[in-house]
Amino acid sequence: MRHLGLIVGAVAVLIGLLGIVPSASAQRIQWFVDVQEDAISRKPILFARVITADGFQFLLFKRKDNAIWGEFTLQRGSGEVLSADRLPIYRIDSNDPFDLDELKALESGSDPTLWKLDGSSFQFIIWGAAQPGFIPPALRQMMLGETLYFTYFTILGERAEAEIPLRRANQAIAQFLRVRPLDPTTDTDAPDESFTSIAKDFLDFCEDMRFTGNDTDYTRCRNTFALCSDTPDQTIDSFKDCLGLAPNDAALPAMERAPTEDAAEKPKGG
Repeated sequence: MRHLGLIVGAVAVLIGLLGIVPSASAQRIQWFVDVQEDAISRKPILFARVITADGFQFLLFKRKDNAIWGEFTLQRGSGEVLSADRLPIYRIDSNDPFDLDELKALESGSDPTLWKLDGSSFQFIIWGAAQPGFIPPALRQMMLGETLYFTYFTILGERAEAEIPLRRANQAIAQFLRVRPLDPTTDTDAPDESFTSIAKDFLDFCEDMRFTGNDTDYTRCRNTFALCSDTPDQTIDSFKDCLGLAPNDAALPAMERAPTEDAAEKPKGG
């Protein structure tokens, strides 16, 4: 037994000298669910998170308004500072990228409400309001994907990319959303319709009004967007209804719909 102990000890030293990482250590680089307690309500708060071998951190969490946010954090001690002039871009595998710089165009005030930058940490909205049983498109891609590529920019103008493995993201995100894990053999990506895409189309429509010579319509359009964006617990459907989007044409606001025959024949001021 004494000889066996010496052999085991020698193997452990050899592994350390050669820099060999045991497979169990590699397996720990996977998504997990972190449960914390709300300081006020004492209710449990779920986070789905991962820490890469390089020290990058990525997590998903819900805010008090039930919006789903993501947070990306640089390695400790890296000395890098994220830039607010150019926000990050992320994509899952070979899917279309999500350019977070577009969030700036969706802001209606001077202070950002859809993203937050704090030195080496960046938070951003992913979905406006979590609904029971619903999986937002970006999270669905994460649950079915293999790698999350997060491109970030520093205040020195440098561009870099972090590779975040999605090992066990399916199970962790499912627990975070309180849904069942997806089946990669039968489940596919949902249509890429999000608050960001709908808001971008609506704001593009508002921007076109700036060149029609009627500033009143442009102001009214922007005010409508600001009102709908600030309404809590919005769903995709309620957001469309608030903006006045036609049921069969999500890119066409109600203010631009063709008038009915009765309305067209009615004299002005009548």
